[in-house]
Amino acid sequence: MMRKTVPGMVFILALAIGFAPPEGTAGNVSGGKPGVGDLAPLFSANDISGNKVTLEDALKSGKVVLLNFWGLRCSTCLEEIGYLNPMHENYREKGVLIIGVNVDGVDGEFIKKSIPRLSNIPKFTVLSDPEFRISDLYNMMASPLSFVIGKDGKVLYRHEDFKPADAKAMEEAILQALAKGK
Repeated sequence: MMRKTVPGMVFILALAIGFAPPEGTAGNVSGGKPGVGDLAPLFSANDISGNKVTLEDALKSGKVVLLNFWGLRCSTCLEEIGYLNPMHENYREKGVLIIGVNVDGVDGEFIKKSIPRLSNIPKFTVLSDPEFRISDLYNMMASPLSFVIGKDGKVLYRHEDFKPADAKAMEEAILQALAKGK
């Protein structure tokens, strides 16, 4: 028969409390990464033309945001851009903002110079994240990584990697987010 001691129970309780995610963390990140139903962490950064872009401003203006983390040398990322471009064309007038966050750790000028040589050139907003601040907020471990964020700031879709069949689920999440806001 195993006897439980008070100090042992206190230790177990302390471990449980220590590993519980703190309330009110940036963007209400749960389980180490923002997932479906979590508030998206807010950020502010310059696009590759030097214009300030903030998630908060996009949400305040009633936009649905598709946030995509990608790299210049990532063939899967570049393939995904080929699917994001038509979404950008089809949904920008309907209130969808696609933001691509470059995760190469380089400045906007380098990205701007590199883009013309890419197999798929992003037609949407591209941010540089040379210090990985946005990437860290979203706990990006590999690219591509995509989120659809509703007008209320909650994550409706989160997906790592990309295969052409994933574009349909991403587009369905966008349509769902647009319908919620009506």
